[in-house]
Amino acid sequence: MKNKFILFTLTFIFSVAFIIFSLFTYFRADTILKNPLGLSENFVELQISPPFDPQLALDVEIAHKVKEEMYKIVKNKNIVMVYWDIEDVGLGLYDPINFYKSNLLKEGDMFSAVSVKDIIIKEDSYSYDYNVKRLGRNYIEDMIEGKKLNILGVYDSRHPLYDKTHEYIYNYFSKANNIFGFYYFDSNSKEEVNQIVSDIQKMLQKYGYLYDITDEGFYRGNLKNIISSMLLSKIYLPVFIAFIFVCVNLYFFYYILLRNQKKVMIIHSIFGATNVKLLVRYTREILKYLFLSSVLVTIFYKLFFASTVYDVSIKTLSIVVLANVLLGYAIWFLAFLTVDYRLNRKDGVYDYAI
Repeated sequence: MKNKFILFTLTFIFSVAFIIFSLFTYFRADTILKNPLGLSENFVELQISPPFDPQLALDVEIAHKVKEEMYKIVKNKNIVMVYWDIEDVGLGLYDPINFYKSNLLKEGDMFSAVSVKDIIIKEDSYSYDYNVKRLGRNYIEDMIEGKKLNILGVYDSRHPLYDKTHEYIYNYFSKANNIFGFYYFDSNSKEEVNQIVSDIQKMLQKYGYLYDITDEGFYRGNLKNIISSMLLSKIYLPVFIAFIFVCVNLYFFYYILLRNQKKVMIIHSIFGATNVKLLVRYTREILKYLFLSSVLVTIFYKLFFASTVYDVSIKTLSIVVLANVLLGYAIWFLAFLTVDYRLNRKDGVYDYAI
């Protein structure tokens, strides 16, 4: 097929879009279907995002007020709150009910809910290796806040709060860090969780902050509600629309490329080639590029995300690659079927001018 470079470029762009979309869907569905961080069925996920106004998003004083009001809402409540942000070196925790107290640490003890300078550190983290193993310290230095954080305990991969992204766990309200990210609220009382999240929601509206709320118990086991949750997400919906846009454009590009091959195909058909033979010939060509682009994207993904929270198994990536090839071929096959390869016939004479 002519225009091989164009064809490879199209399949590569599609493969990038499909793999990103598929893994984004995978992680979102995984969050909905599983209880993260060892939480119960009562937990609710709240995502706080920057407001559209860039000045408001960068306003430190407003951020401090939001955090202070959030503390007033959760203070003296029978609730546990976990703060997760990929840009934060630590995982934030507010646990006045000692929800995680029963989880054994490899060494030491868990800090209290009123602690301001205590942390527990991840065993296989850089902070642990540098401060504890190399320097023999029982603390780490928080350069941003200019204070020492005392290491009370050490946790490993068996702990429910363990992940690959964060170096240690700290008392969330002890640091003036970024408030944008994911919050997980849990309690023995579902009503109390809902009330606290509702109060925080009203507070965020007052300051113009954006948020998404996912009630995991409601979406669990209900495919319709799971899909609704994903499509109504402020992040997932634009990704979904962008992927559909890529698919539609890929179809039109395939159609144009195949339409430009019409004269060649008609010549082949004159010499006995059937539509099936033509289909088989071009199928080999398109599948080659789909497989090649899929493998390249997979290699790039593993190189960049192998040691992050977004890493996935080879088995999962293999399924995504197979789905990518099948969908890419389905779009190409649809374009192949819509191109008319028949000769025009006028007054009993075939018109070979295409």
